[in-house]
Amino acid sequence: MDAFFSFLKVATIGIFALIALVLVLLALPQTRLKSTLTELLAWFGFLGASGLVVSPVDLIPDVLPVIGWTDDLGYALLALVCGYIGWTQRRRRLTGERPSRQVPLSFFRETMQLWHGWRAMRERPSR
Repeated sequence: MDAFFSFLKVATIGIFALIALVLVLLALPQTRLKSTLTELLAWFGFLGASGLVVSPVDLIPDVLPVIGWTDDLGYALLALVCGYIGWTQRRRRLTGERPSRQVPLSFFRETMQLWHGWRAMRERPSR
């Protein structure tokens, strides 16, 4: 039982260190260090989420047929997103491409345009 609690202590310290790293990344301006740390963090997230997909440890037990698979599906989606971010950051680093300010998902961009249009209509003075 002591081994479990020592593992839990190390895991907790690791999680807090990861959160601190993310906060530092958010505070840094766009620099080579930030892009390198973001790429490294994305690849670690990819490896960690991929490991959780095949791990027998689950948030929701797989005894429940469909509901038990939802956490594995979430881990798989997290692994895909982290892999995409890591791949994009690596491509930018190797090609020297500058990060764009455009939103990569068109449906998100359209949703934001609709939202801003709706807000502008609400803020317009009535006649």
